[in-house]
Amino acid sequence: METERGLLVTTQASQVIESIDHFHHQILAGGKEPHFILEAVKKHPDNLLLQVYAASFYLYGQTNPATVRAKEHLFHAEKSLYSANLREKLAYQAAKAWMRLDYEGALTLLSALTTIYPRDTLAAKFAEWLYYCTGQAYNSHHYLAFCERIAPYNQDESHFIAMHSFAAELSGHLSEAQRLAEKALSLETITPWAHHTLAHIYLNTNNLAKGIAVLETFRVSWKDISPLLRGHNSWHLALFYLALRQAEKVMAIYPSVFGYAPEVITEQIDALSLLWRLDMAGFPQLNQLKIIASYLDENPYTHYIGFNTIHYIYCLARLGHEVEAQKAILSIEKYARILPKGYSRKLWHDVVLPLCKGIYAFVTNDFQTACDFMTPCISRRTEIGGSDAQSEILAQIYLLCLLQTNKKKAAKEYFNLHLRHYKGTPLAAFWFA
Repeated sequence: METERGLLVTTQASQVIESIDHFHHQILAGGKEPHFILEAVKKHPDNLLLQVYAASFYLYGQTNPATVRAKEHLFHAEKSLYSANLREKLAYQAAKAWMRLDYEGALTLLSALTTIYPRDTLAAKFAEWLYYCTGQAYNSHHYLAFCERIAPYNQDESHFIAMHSFAAELSGHLSEAQRLAEKALSLETITPWAHHTLAHIYLNTNNLAKGIAVLETFRVSWKDISPLLRGHNSWHLALFYLALRQAEKVMAIYPSVFGYAPEVITEQIDALSLLWRLDMAGFPQLNQLKIIASYLDENPYTHYIGFNTIHYIYCLARLGHEVEAQKAILSIEKYARILPKGYSRKLWHDVVLPLCKGIYAFVTNDFQTACDFMTPCISRRTEIGGSDAQSEILAQIYLLCLLQTNKKKAAKEYFNLHLRHYKGTPLAAFWFA
């Protein structure tokens, strides 16, 4: 049988097709019901794709318990491999690589899958997440090439066009990104990932008034989407007010960023990122940090992506949780040692670890040590995960390191190279005051 997008599935059950189509739309559109896949797989446990998609649902969680659940679903999926078609086999192998944290391997498989089956935009959406894990800004041109290759086959899907627009923005093609975002919105106004692209464009072009006006208009529609995506788009809106140092407006948005699912890592990271930026803008929020810290569990000691890790180090250090912060840093050292020789090992040892040590030193007011740790690796900040707007937090803290150590000329040069979109803002005036 075929899905809505004309993709063959090894099944004779129309309910399986309906569940796959529903999950596809929920993931691409940022819907509220992706978890329905878990009920579907209970009813049809012998369907490989339902098992793979249930595993993928858990893999987004980036926690060890969630990974265990994903592994169970992939174990069941494996039983159906013999009778599966090629697309299903590739989806299974990609999810298995994702589970092993072999992000590059998973991306290679998803690239192959979508080359053969370009209408599989759910596979493309999984790839978008994996580019996030490996640094969307760092991998922007690969991400854009991925989207461009399958774009001719998917002009009917606003949510894919929004993905394409975001890839264009990350690659610096802002006019094209804007055109694509607006095209997506012309097909479907509630295309929140297109709203997201516009947020990136307006921030990176120092168009704060436009960014606020547009996102405040779209904000009403976010009640109809996933709370996690609503939170992330709200985070973007808050960045515009933060650039104006309007802390009260930022904190008025904050409940949309954190509180719906405080145990979920992506929600924690958005909240920590916003509070960290407020701190660097002169508005510390220790009480809010304490609330987040109560939900961290083992997250500071797990190593799914370095981008998560730096936020947990900041949180623990800022709250004065010395033992926990040092335990987290030690866990990075141990993790880097057990990784096989190669890129990932060097990334964690040569980039993530010194960045974390630098963040810890900065928070404890040892600015020279912070500078010493961060200077050799700050140019690789986009490799540890996140988008351009997200990894910018490291550019901000490094700028403050330079200013705190009286390296004013270097600070000005760094600002002009990496943070110039804040030129003339109250935030920049505060940094250089």
